[in-house]
Amino acid sequence: MNKFFFVGLSVAVVAFLTANALLLFGEKSILPKSVYVSDYEQSYARTYDTELFKEALTAPQGIVEIYVQDHEALEQWTVSEGDRVTAGSELALLNEAETEEQRAAWETQKTALEGQQTEVRSSLATLQQAKNAQSGPVSQDASNNSEVTNEDGETIEFDVNVSVGVAVPQDGSYAAGIAQAEQQLASIESQLAVLNAQLSQSLSNPSVISPVDGTVSKINRDTAPLSIEIYSDEKVFLSYVLEDEWPLVQVADAVKIQGEGIDGIATGTVQSVSEVPAEKSKWLEAYHQLDPKKQNNPLAYYEIRVVADTPIEEVMPFGTNVNTSITVEKAENAVALPTAWLFDYDGVDGKTHVLNINGRPQTLPVTTDFEDGAKAVLSKGPEAGTVIIHEDKLETFVSPPKVFMPFPGRQPNFEDAKNTSWRAYVEYVLAR
Repeated sequence: MNKFFFVGLSVAVVAFLTANALLLFGEKSILPKSVYVSDYEQSYARTYDTELFKEALTAPQGIVEIYVQDHEALEQWTVSEGDRVTAGSELALLNEAETEEQRAAWETQKTALEGQQTEVRSSLATLQQAKNAQSGPVSQDASNNSEVTNEDGETIEFDVNVSVGVAVPQDGSYAAGIAQAEQQLASIESQLAVLNAQLSQSLSNPSVISPVDGTVSKINRDTAPLSIEIYSDEKVFLSYVLEDEWPLVQVADAVKIQGEGIDGIATGTVQSVSEVPAEKSKWLEAYHQLDPKKQNNPLAYYEIRVVADTPIEEVMPFGTNVNTSITVEKAENAVALPTAWLFDYDGVDGKTHVLNINGRPQTLPVTTDFEDGAKAVLSKGPEAGTVIIHEDKLETFVSPPKVFMPFPGRQPNFEDAKNTSWRAYVEYVLAR
């Protein structure tokens, strides 16, 4: 009898305690509770950025090709590959008896360049107006045709191929676009000056004249039309981005440049990002060797050009390999949180818990600008100095409980400890 009584009493007591525990500590309990939170930190603001590292090649800012349509019109080349030339210097002697067609081509090309000059001036004026108004991104392009039909209905190819394009960064910074337009306008004006000089020279001693300062890179002496290629003196750093990298890189992004021939680390900016897949060239072939990557789509290589902020004084031959790091994301005076501390997070919007003045957790919506490693850099969220707490159990409470946390600890510095006198340790122990 007594045995069954004690068994029943034990069951009743256990049931009573269990029921009370559920009422006290259950998720739907209305009784106030305290939750221990071990992960917390005080937010702070600083500058965060992410970088894209790319191999790059030293390349000419511009490549000028000059053609001689009639093989018989050329008497002899006066320069060779690798020769330095200046604007207005003689490249080839022409046959006096065969130069009429060449002069007609020069006249046609002069007309085309004057049209391009008008286009670039219009683009430059638009960019300067948009920069002053800061009304939004503007992009305007003008490109020449490789041939023109004259008054007699004859199609004539240009002597000099020139591409005119103005790319403006989407972030509203028009400096790069204006600089590019001014550079191209200066190039066109230089070529027009040379064409005027060629057309004004004596018919008894005609010649082909260089429109730019540069280096002769290639001479086609055999197949028509004969041509000469000149690399401009101004250098850029040429690289390529893949399909998934292309959306990250924008015109005017800051770049760090390092390599042989550069003293320290040079700074630069992205001058252009092509939307057209890169054509097969020696530059692309060299890039594949420097940065071999498995790519399912062989077309998904896009050319980018980087220009140094200040001219690099050291002499660098074309084709030199340099290392670049492009700042693709940057946030100044921003707060970042460990990505794992966010909940209901979809990659952009999420929530986190902050500690309010009453010592209770409070849900705060956040918006992510970008992720930097294991941290999410926020564009909207807690201010600097706010205490952020992380505890998964906090999401299950109907009303926010009180929280208690360990005191912040600091690991003593070994050098400080080694240089502290033993008397200080004794005094510290006795004072306790």
